Amino acid sequence: MSQRLRLLALLSCLALIAPVWATDVEPDSYGFPLTNPFEATIATTPPELRPTLPGDADINQRDYQVKLRPEREFEVPENFWPVTKMRYRLAKQAGQAPLIFIIAGTGAHYASSTPEYLKKLFYGAGFHVVQLSSPTSYDFMTAASRFATPGISRDDADDLYRAMQAVRAQHPRLKVSEFHLTGYSLGALQAAFVSELDETRRSFNFKRVLLLNPPVNLYTSVTNLDRLMQTQVAGIDDSTTYF
Repeated sequence: MSQRLRLLALLSCLALIAPVWATDVEPDSYGFPLTNPFEATIATTPPELRPTLPGDADINQRDYQVKLRPEREFEVPENFWPVTKMRYRLAKQAGQAPLIFIIAGTGAHYASSTPEYLKKLFYGAGFHVVQLSSPTSYDFMTAASRFATPGISRDDADDLYRAMQAVRAQHPRLKVSEFHLTGYSLGALQAAFVSELDETRRSFNFKRVLLLNPPVNLYTSVTNLDRLMQTQVAGIDDSTTYF
């Protein structure tokens, strides 16, 4: 599958990032059949344009864990013992390759469906891939968050940055040519803050940061979702069928 088609597979996810970008794109040269950004985001990439992804058996991957907050073993209830260490998934290429961190969306686990899809997409394109849970997931809150209370983007980004540094330190023999970063939904917003943090700390010097459907304004995003409940579609009386 060509790099162009791999890019097209991502473009449908990028449709809502910034409306100003849409005005800069010539429809004739866009090369994607869905021009409406809302339709493209909901319908995703048409099947005939989707790249062929590697299967799980073709990916050299494994789950790891790292202890970031040792004190949590004594601070959290006993039934939280499985998440006192931060778990993540790493897919390795055979030799030197760029590495991309994937930040999951709101409340999502590192191995949920979207990080898994993105892992296959980037691994198939030749990347090492690290999948991280959202700072709003219970496992990240317990194992990696300094305050265990997510929601302030700069604090969440600091926690993510420390987690990424710990992941890199845990694999000193992994040959990395350059670092990249992506996130989707709330993870995209956090990726932007992580990128800003890296501009001063310079631990990774991210070459590219890709934001997939970030909530530019969280209040607006929630309001739009609430308004969706009031949407009336001509010819559809059953709201369950509509959703």
